[in-house]
Parts: sequence; C-alpha cells; structure tokens
Amino acid sequence: MHVQACAEGKAVRDVRLSRLRRGRGAPAEGGTVAGADVRVLTKRDVTWAVRLTDLENWGYTRADLERLLALEPLGCFVARLAGKRVGITCSTTYDKLAFIGAVIVHPDARGKHVGEALMTATLDYLDRSGVETARLNAYLHVVPFYETLGFRGEYENVRYHGKVAAGGALGSARPATPDDLPTIAHFDSFYFGARRDRLLARLLAEFPRTFLVARDEGGVRGYIVANADGGSAEVGPWVANPTMPEVAGDLLHALLARLGPAQLGLTCPGPNEHHARMAVELRLETAFRTLRMYRGRDAYHGLPGGIFALAGLEKG
Repeated sequence: MHVQACAEGKAVRDVRLSRLRRGRGAPAEGGTVAGADVRVLTKRDVTWAVRLTDLENWGYTRADLERLLALEPLGCFVARLAGKRVGITCSTTYDKLAFIGAVIVHPDARGKHVGEALMTATLDYLDRSGVETARLNAYLHVVPFYETLGFRGEYENVRYHGKVAAGGALGSARPATPDDLPTIAHFDSFYFGARRDRLLARLLAEFPRTFLVARDEGGVRGYIVANADGGSAEVGPWVANPTMPEVAGDLLHALLARLGPAQLGLTCPGPNEHHARMAVELRLETAFRTLRMYRGRDAYHGLPGGIFALAGLEKG
C-alpha cells in the first residue's frame, strides 16, 4: 500500500493564475528551475525511484510506478542536482482534468527548490496537454507550499487502515469483464467528474480477480477494485450510488470474501457521508487526512458523495 508524498519546500512566490502554466516552466525533455534540471521519468529510473519512495516508507512497488508511467509516459518527471537524481513527480490526465501525485524529494536535496522545479515542469506539461483543472491531494502540513503555486483547497480526505476479516458471499457482485468497461466508465464519470477509461482498463488487466461490479436491469450500480498482495490490499477506486449504500456494502463484502483476512487500506473523500460508519463497522483506524486541492478552472467536480475510496491519492 502507498500514500501520496508531501512536496518539499517553503513558499516561493504567490501565484494565482487561472491557467495551469506557471512562468516559463520546464520543458518535458529537460529544463532548469532554481538550479534543478528536470526531465521525463523513464523505465530506467524506476528501480531508483522505488528506493527513493522507500525512504518515506510508502510501500510503492515497481508495478505501482510502471502503472503511472504507462498511464502518462510524458507526464512523469525526475529532477537532478549536479547530475544526481533527487526527486520525482507524476501526473495522470483525464481529458481536461488531471491529478498530480507521487511528489517526493530526497532528504539531502530539500530546501533547494526541487519541489518547485518538479511542479513547474508538471504544470507546464499539463498546460500544453490542454488540461483545464489540475488537482492533487496534499498532506495538511504542506498545503501552504501548494498554495504558493496557485492551488486552492476543496475538502479533506480520510485515510483508513486496519486488519479485516473475510467477508460473506459474493451476492450480486461479480468479476468485471472487458465488455463491462464502457458502462462502468460512463457510470464512474458521473461521480469522478471525468472519464477514466484508460485507468479502468489498466486496473482490470492487472487485477481481474478483485475488480468487481454490481449491476442489474437498470445498469451499473457500483464497482470496487483492490490491489491485493501478500495479505494486504489497497482498496480503490470504489464507487457506488450514494442513495444505495447497500450496494457499496455488498461490493465490499464480496471483495473481502475473495481476499480473506487482510490488512486493508483505503482513502475516502470527506463528502461521502457513509465512510465514518463504514470505518467503525470494519474497526479501521484513521491514519491521516489530506486536503484535495485544485488549480485552474473550478470544474469537473463530479459527485464525491458516491466515491467510497479513491483510486489512489496520486491518481484521484
């Protein structure tokens, strides 16, 4: 399991732009901000990047980073100081909406504006890609850093974790198939605020056993995905009609029936009114909170009340 990194740095300059681009930016193929050289992250960097995230005990795996690269091969960046790699950031685009995450700077390079350089490169890439709204999920103590880049707060997310028992019968939930993806993506976009076809297809390909869907004659009512490995599972995305919380519960119990006893982790958006009760019922503990922030156009909100777990802090 893994969580969103906090970006390094203090307030650098108060910028409140309606567009995503900040200043001249750093070109994707390499640029310099405050002494840091930024270039596109490649597969050759993945082993090093995993070691970097290990310094913060994120639990990132090679598969996690390769997934981000596959989703946005030109939107992941590495920063260097004096030719030495010192930080990374990744972005994932959903047409006019994007999420930024996996922002980390090596402890030895903090305080040298590396975080600013990485964010500038990322925002410049998103601007060139036609993104209108950039979002991220920030640890509360680094919110001021992102505010200097023009991000504004929306609402808090709550991170839960804990050991859970096996669930009951599968019920009406079943493993999703490729034929389900178009209708799942359409259903999902209503709550997420944009279509996530590429992400959903990737998750189904990676986790066919733990990608479950609930549907009836009226269509899709909800779905749930888990990245499970070695007795632990990261749950999300998990989306269901909030007026039918029993569907969300059925999906979760069907998933737990497949997982067996597991160490569970998931992040729930604050506007979902069911997450606190769910955490109590499962005896999950609150690990921390993050603030969802946006920059650019105040749009693509979706209906977060129907999102029971994020796809990941770095992917939204």
